[in-house]
Amino acid sequence: MKKWWVNLLLVLLVIGLAGCTSRQSQKKWVNSTTPTIFVHGYGSSSRAEDSMVVAARKAGVTDIVVQAQVKSDGHVTLHGPSIKGKRNPIVQVNLQNNRSTDMAEGGRYIRNVVWKLKKEDGIKTINLVGHSMGNTDNFAFLNDYGQEQGMPRLKKQVVLAGAGMTGAPVNNRVFQRMLTHLQDLKNNYPHAQVLNIMGNKGGGTDGRIDNRSSRSIKQMLGDRPASYRQVVIHGAKAQHSKLHENPRVFKLINQFLWGK
Repeated sequence: MKKWWVNLLLVLLVIGLAGCTSRQSQKKWVNSTTPTIFVHGYGSSSRAEDSMVVAARKAGVTDIVVQAQVKSDGHVTLHGPSIKGKRNPIVQVNLQNNRSTDMAEGGRYIRNVVWKLKKEDGIKTINLVGHSMGNTDNFAFLNDYGQEQGMPRLKKQVVLAGAGMTGAPVNNRVFQRMLTHLQDLKNNYPHAQVLNIMGNKGGGTDGRIDNRSSRSIKQMLGDRPASYRQVVIHGAKAQHSKLHENPRVFKLINQFLWGK
C-alpha cells in the first residue's frame, strides 16, 4: 500500500513539474491573438514549415496550429481548432498549385487565407513568415490587397531565403519577371516590422539565392517598414532548403515574432 502511494506521489510530482516548466516557458513570450501565417516555397508544401512550427510549440509559444489548404482555384479550407481568442496561434498554408509563377495568383491565394481567418475567427492583425517563393506570394498579397478595406493589418514579417528585385539578380529570369509585379511595393508596404534572414553556405549565396539579392529587399520595401533587420546564417545548414530546418533560425523567428 505504501509503495502505491509513493508511486502516485512521484507521478503527481512529475506532472506538477511539467506544468510549472510549461508555464515558465510561456512567460518568455507575448500573449497575443494575432495569428502567424507560414507560407512555403516553390514546389514545396506545408511540410517545409513543420520544423519551425514544432520549434515554436516546444518553446511554449503556442499550442494552437491550424492547416489552411488552398485549392488551385483559390478556395480555402481550414483544418484544426478555431483560433479566435487563442494565444499566439499558427496557421500553416499548403498550396495545391505550388508551382505557380504568377504573382497575382500567389497574392490572391494568401489574401483568401487571411480573409477566411477574418470571416471565421474575426482576426484584425497578422504576422507572415515565408520561405523562398513564399515571400513573393506574401509580398504580392501585401502589394495588391494590403490596403483593401477591412483587411487585417500586418504587424511583423519574416523573410527567409528571399530575393529582392534590385541589386544582384538571382540566376532565374522567370523569378525576375515575377518580381516586376512588386515594383510598387515601396509605396504599398505597411508599416510593419521586418526580419530578413538569408543563408551563406559560402561565396555569398545559399546555393540558390545570392545574398546581394536578399539584401536588396530593403530597397524594395523603401522606407515603409516600422523596423528592418537582416541576419546572415553561415555554414552548411545555411543552404537554401536547409534554412527552415536550422535551430538558429528557429530562435531568431521565435524571438522576433513572440519575444517579450
